[in-house]
Formats: sequence, structure tokens, C-alpha cells
Amino acid sequence: MELAEDRLPSSLTQEGGWSEREPEGVELVGEMQAKPALVRAISHNAPSRPWPLVLASVTFAVDVVAVMLSTFLAKSVAHDKLFNGDLALIDPRIFLTVLVWPVVFTIYGLYDLRRPTHATAELQRLFNGVLMSVLLVLFITFLTDIDISRGFIVYLLGFSMVTVVGGRLVTRRLSHALNTRAVTSQVTLIAGTNDEARALARTLRRRPWMGYRVCGFVEVTQSGLSIMDGLPVFGTVDDIAQISSEHGVQSVIIAGSAAGGSTLQAIDSALGADVSVRVTPGLANLGAARIILEPIDGMALFSLRRHRFSRRQRFVKRILDISVTSVALVITAPVMIGVALAIKLTSPGPVLFKQRRVGAQEREFTILKFRTMVVGAHAQRDALDNEADGLLFKMRRDPRVTGVGRFLRKTSLDELPQLFNVLRGEMSLVGPRPALPEETARYAESQRGRLRVKPGVTGLWQVNGRHDLVFEDYVRYDLFYVENWSLTMDLYILAKTIPALLTARGSY
Repeated sequence: MELAEDRLPSSLTQEGGWSEREPEGVELVGEMQAKPALVRAISHNAPSRPWPLVLASVTFAVDVVAVMLSTFLAKSVAHDKLFNGDLALIDPRIFLTVLVWPVVFTIYGLYDLRRPTHATAELQRLFNGVLMSVLLVLFITFLTDIDISRGFIVYLLGFSMVTVVGGRLVTRRLSHALNTRAVTSQVTLIAGTNDEARALARTLRRRPWMGYRVCGFVEVTQSGLSIMDGLPVFGTVDDIAQISSEHGVQSVIIAGSAAGGSTLQAIDSALGADVSVRVTPGLANLGAARIILEPIDGMALFSLRRHRFSRRQRFVKRILDISVTSVALVITAPVMIGVALAIKLTSPGPVLFKQRRVGAQEREFTILKFRTMVVGAHAQRDALDNEADGLLFKMRRDPRVTGVGRFLRKTSLDELPQLFNVLRGEMSLVGPRPALPEETARYAESQRGRLRVKPGVTGLWQVNGRHDLVFEDYVRYDLFYVENWSLTMDLYILAKTIPALLTARGSY
């Protein structure tokens, strides 16, 4: 979108993935200005105690129904009783093995709903739980005279993976809905007031479904700061026990880059067992998949997998770009023709907007987009009010945008010509946000890492808020992508881009 030339930050002072433009100690006023009434509402409106138990009970009931259904289907199909009408001949004792499943799931922690869980980790534990349950069912039927066939175990594993995972998706949706409505979310306090702590707060407030309801910050050292990013700073970690008690805190997240070992130990000792404690590694742009926890003589040691974009990885990524882009161009060709005609018939000027951007290894190229603004839009910018935070230029109702352009921006159809940039090898389907030359000229050395790979038509910045993000989050997501790239991540981002575009989330 050609507003990109208007999003050039006036100053880039951040030095890392979490950084902000304002110096420490500046009081900020955000969309959630920390008024006393709001602070009380956030802090003391803790979810009622029965809700986690209710949610766990619902999950248990859904699991039992899913296992009974998979057992019935496996027994029926394995013995051809589902299709010949002999359902009455099914041995009812086989359903007693259903009792084994909740026990195994409990051992694997699948009913521990006290903490939000990443979908991939939960799916892995669920698969392990299902596999172990099926093995125990096989063992029980071997010890008894319950009649099963060899195919029953295979069918049971297949059907149970479908029914149990399907049931878990339903309960997960329910959990997300309750978290979003602050019914089951945890009142969360962030320890630290540095750039990483602020990035944590922004992310959690943008994703309420994760189950963390941020009520404020505590400082590691006293600075007199009372409000930061629209949230209150309650005091220092020396008073964290009292602060947690007064505000009903159920979870504390410690920004590892803000706290030393002695501070971590003091927080852990001060808080009761009913308050969960989480600590970030303190390293910017570090993906969880790169961390290996090694126990050494009673101590926990983080071992980091080193990541480097190899020639093989670049080749695989290029093959993915060419194959997917070729198919996409064939499918979208009629759409692009229609868009070009609509632009030409409704607004004088060229159909395409061309602009210089910086690609991999800081090589410049010309990016292609459908024109969404009137000709000479950039010259009118100084007369407009910037609605962003000062780093970016954003307007939700920009008068320079044409009627057709507004629709194109909302649906991201203006980005389609970038597929030709991908075929030419200047861009990739997935990658960092394409940067302006004036923007990269002001980069700190640590930010130049995002220029090691080709910019993308979509990326983590696209699926995590688009224009709702501040500039620092754009950079943070880009650096994270570069440092943690994998083919799986590209496929994940491509899959997430489709619903992001359909819902027009974060579009202007």
C-alpha cells in the first residue's frame, strides 16, 4: 500500500527487538489510560474460583464422549457391525476401557487448565496421551477375554485422534471466548519496565484470548514512574507480595532482561504458591524451539540452538515461492484484470504504484502495487493529522485514498502485483516488511539483521495486527522471523494470512 512512504519514522532510536522510541521514565497516555476506576476494575475483577473447575469438567465430559464415540466406531468398523446392522452384538465391556483415558490424560497434564498452553505443545501432549491410552486398552483387552480384532486398535487410534482432537478444539474455542471476556483469564503483573516488559504488555493486551489480563507493572529499581503505556506502575519488586495481594494477581511474568538472578529469587520467594511465575529468557528474537533445557547439578541451563540461513534452506524457500506464486497468479489473473479496470475507470493516473524498497543484503528494488491513492498524494501529507504514535504515519480515514483504493486496502488486493516481485526474485511470499531506503538509513546495527533475507508479501507483522502494530513491533516480528526461520513457519504464516485478510483485521 503506498501509504508506506508515509509511514517513515521520524526517528529510530531502538537498539533491539523490544525497543521503544520514548526514554525510560516518560509517562505515556495510551488508549487504556490508567484511571483509578479502571485500575480497580482490572485488578479486583478476578475470575471466580469455580470457573477453572467448570472448564476442566466440561473438557473431561467432552473427552469421555469423544472416546466412547471412537471406541464404538472402531469396534463396529473392525467387526463389520456398523454396516450389517449387528450393533447389538458389540461386547459392552469394551466401553469399560474408556475409564483408562481420563487417568492417562490427567497424568499428561491435559486437565491442568491453570495456565494457557501453546497449541503445538498441547497437541503434542494430546497425541502422546491418546497413544498411551490406546496401548493400555490393548494391554487390558489382552489380560481379559474382551473380544477385539487386530484392526480394532488401528481404528481406535485413528478415530480417537479425530474425535478427541475435535473435542479439544471445541473446548479450546470455549476457553478462548471466556478468556477474551475476562471470565477465566488470569490477572497478570509484569515485573520490569524496560523495552521487553513493554513489548510483553502490548502483545498480551492485543491477544486477550491467551488468558493473561495485564493489570500493570512493577519496577526492578525505583524511578518514580507511575504510568507506562496506559497501565499503572504499582511500585517495585520489593513490595510484589503486597501488590499481588491487593490487586488479586494470579500470574507474574518477569522480563528476564530487566531482572538479575537475585531479583528472580526474591520474586519467587515473596509470592505464594497460588501465584504462577513465568520468566522470559531475556534474549530478543529467541524462539521457543531454539531453547533446550539442560539440568546441571540442580541448576537449569538454557542451551540455544544456533540458526543460520543455509543454501539448502534458501533453495527450499525459493522453490516454495515459485510454485505457490505461479499457482496464485493463474488464480488471481481475472481479479487483477478487474482491479486494473476499476482503478482506470474511477481515478485518473497509472494503475500501478511503484516505489523503491530495500531487499536482501540491502539491495534496492522497485515494489509493485495497485494504486489506491490520488496522484500526488505524498505532497499532501504535511497537511494531514497523523493518528499514529509519531513513528508511523497512519490515518483511518485518509482523504487521499480513492473509493476503489479503500476497498483494495481493506482486502489487501492492492498487494497482488507483488507476486511479480516474488517471481523476479526480489521478494519472497513470507518475510520481513519491505523497508524504505530512508528508513534503513536510520537503522541501528542490531536492526540490520532484518535485511539478511528477502522482504515478504506477508509475514508475522501481517498476521499479528498489520496496521494496529507500532513500528517497534514491526521490527521485533521481522527480527524474530529472521532468527527463527523454518519451512513450517512459512507454511503457518501463509495459512494464517488467509483468515487475517478475510477478517480485514488491522486494515485501514
